[in-house]
Amino acid sequence: MAAQFEAKQDAGVKAENKEKFAKRRLALVSDTVYFSVLIACLLWLVSSNPFVTISYLFGAMSGTAYSYGLGKYVETIGGSIDDTEIEGAGIGQARFAFLILLFVVVGKFRDQGLLEIPSIMGFFTYQLSSLGQGLKEIDD
Repeated sequence: MAAQFEAKQDAGVKAENKEKFAKRRLALVSDTVYFSVLIACLLWLVSSNPFVTISYLFGAMSGTAYSYGLGKYVETIGGSIDDTEIEGAGIGQARFAFLILLFVVVGKFRDQGLLEIPSIMGFFTYQLSSLGQGLKEIDD
């Protein structure tokens, strides 16, 4: 009887922790979008070449997709193959595809004006968001 009670309590704590992590994952993705839009607006004002901003936004879009995939991957850590609660885990395994796709598309459309450095900097905007998440105080 004590084992059943402990199993129920563990399941409740596990569900609560999953919910907290889902909120933090969503906050990471939304912060990535926020920083991406903010930096893109600054680039639009400062840069005379519109392809700098377009390239940055393309990289930032890939970085946002990567941060979402990274969150899905981290969510599956510690789970077993029998867990039915783990859904969408495949996107986490393919998170590096977003970076590879970024390099392929930038290489293909370089002749049309897409720039490498702003695209790569846009991709790594998710690092600013993860730093911001790390500096936030968590009250739970």
